[in-house]
Amino acid sequence: MKSNIVKYFAVAVAAFGLAISAHAVKITGEINMAGSVTLDSSWLGTANGVTGFGPVVVGVAPTGDFAGTAGASVSWSTFSWTPPSTPVIPLWTFTSGPLTYSFDLLSLSVAQQDNSFLNLIGLGTLKITGFEDTVGTWSFTIPNAGGGQHANFDFTFANSQNAVVPDGGMTAMLLGAALSGLALLRRKLA
Repeated sequence: MKSNIVKYFAVAVAAFGLAISAHAVKITGEINMAGSVTLDSSWLGTANGVTGFGPVVVGVAPTGDFAGTAGASVSWSTFSWTPPSTPVIPLWTFTSGPLTYSFDLLSLSVAQQDNSFLNLIGLGTLKITGFEDTVGTWSFTIPNAGGGQHANFDFTFANSQNAVVPDGGMTAMLLGAALSGLALLRRKLA
């Protein structure tokens, strides 16, 4: 009888511990990238899309869950903004250490476009191995194409949901199991 009580108590404690630790981990921080692009037009003001990418690397000061990825080489997919070719899955991807990072472009709009500046903005989903997919805002800018098809660009992603959010279904199930175990233990002890 005493060994059964110990077993029930151990199961209850384990279930309660799992219930507390079961949660979805949102991606936090910001990442920026820079590289070169080839546009579909000789003039930035009339360009409708990117037809190729030169070397692209993660910027020098990534924060949060991107820390330690500076200098990583990034592979990009081509895309257009007139008409928008959204979604683009993935827009970019790279691996740093054991983790794979990728970004799905969900929405795209032109904030500004003329011959000296292009600013695209929108929403996208960031994915990192072991983390919950996280929606956030992104910006893609080309400061000056210099009157040719080749230009340098900057990309920035920032999420607006930095909190750890409980996973209601699994947490509720595990919490219920823990409470049931405690009730059973109480009944055995009485």
